[in-house]
Amino acid sequence: MSGFTGLSDSIKAAGLLAPGDTSAPPRRPLPPPVEQPIRPHHTGQRTVGFWLIATLATLGAVAALSAHTLAQHLAARTDQEIAAFSGLGLAGPPTAADSTATYSPTTGSAASAPPLDENCLVLVLDADGRVMESHPGSDRLPAFPALAPDRLKAYAARTSPSAFGESYRAQVVRTARAGRSREGSYVVTARSTAADRRAVERLLKVETAAALPLLATVLVGARRLGRRELRERAAAERRLREFMAAAGHELRNPLTTISGYAELARVGDPAYEPMRQEALGRITTEVGRMTTMIDELVLLTRLDLGQPLQLTCVDLAQLCRDAATAARDCHPEHPVRLLLAPGDHTVTGDPLRLHQLVANLLNNARVHTPPGTTTTLGLGTEDGYRVIEIMDDGPGIPRELRARLFDPFVRGEETRAAGSGLGLSIVTAIATAHGGMVTLEPSQPSHQGAWFRVRIPAPS
Repeated sequence: MSGFTGLSDSIKAAGLLAPGDTSAPPRRPLPPPVEQPIRPHHTGQRTVGFWLIATLATLGAVAALSAHTLAQHLAARTDQEIAAFSGLGLAGPPTAADSTATYSPTTGSAASAPPLDENCLVLVLDADGRVMESHPGSDRLPAFPALAPDRLKAYAARTSPSAFGESYRAQVVRTARAGRSREGSYVVTARSTAADRRAVERLLKVETAAALPLLATVLVGARRLGRRELRERAAAERRLREFMAAAGHELRNPLTTISGYAELARVGDPAYEPMRQEALGRITTEVGRMTTMIDELVLLTRLDLGQPLQLTCVDLAQLCRDAATAARDCHPEHPVRLLLAPGDHTVTGDPLRLHQLVANLLNNARVHTPPGTTTTLGLGTEDGYRVIEIMDDGPGIPRELRARLFDPFVRGEETRAAGSGLGLSIVTAIATAHGGMVTLEPSQPSHQGAWFRVRIPAPS
């Protein structure tokens, strides 16, 4: 931690196995949680299904868009070729002598016409749609669809090529009068779209072949995600059952004590008045313990639900001074040393909850260590975070408790200190609500105790 020197050298963490209040009855150990079978949820299946549908929809949309784009491009290119070959003003229909030559629909002359490619077809139709002349570029071209007179007129009125069935795009032009035999005829300049259709089909096949590995990858990933969600849900349900079992046990203890002392308080014999008054006092104490525990449970629930904090600018230096002063005044048998690094120590947070965080850590160090233990409260800045450290030279934390120390109702089996076991859980919840975290640093040969570090984001 930057800002103060030698702080880590003075660290000795808090112990959790110090003797507590011997006047309180020993706590019974928590019953082991009853493992109920987890009912399978359909969350994982829904996740897999969602990702499969989303992937299929995306791949289908990409394939359809690319195929449509390619088809439009090929159609536009075909229309340009038709327009360039046919022109828009014909000098006249072909003659009989032109029927054996390459025909130019623009000039009506075989000598000046460009050669037809294999996909091109030129037809001369009479007014009834009968084929008078045919000039195919290849013998393998598909048959051109028959056209009724009214459709011929409609196509001739268009200024751009149109689709004719699934095999052709063509331009229909009404010819000028050039003799009785050619009066009212039409010239159709067409190009086969069979090659274009095959190109689009090849594109779809390539996209399908490329999509199969991606789809398999998504399927595997979605199944793994679904199984992980199922495991997380099962773990959350297990933790909830353990929490409810522990909470019920912790609340049952004071209720049992209250019930017993209530029976003593009902004794009406004046000779038992001192015992009666003591019973009433113990009832009041247990009610206070239950109230505190319920308040802590409500606070944990609110923090877990993400209810908004009362955010303001908080000076952590002054907050730590107040917490250290209160701890010294209330418990002089547990010395508290305060180390503040120079510089700014403000954060944006809830002052009441942040004070509770520091107070809980100091209280945890006090109740689980013997008298005379020195607790060190340090504050500094590190990597854009305000860092609060709580250390003492107590006996330390057992290795078996370290992994679950921040879980609710966790206490050492040998400790008899009063408390609900929710203090560190509340510390974790408050730190998380402020965008920070709390950690228990590992033991070191020179410092065998606990070392708590809280990191709260510094204002940007």
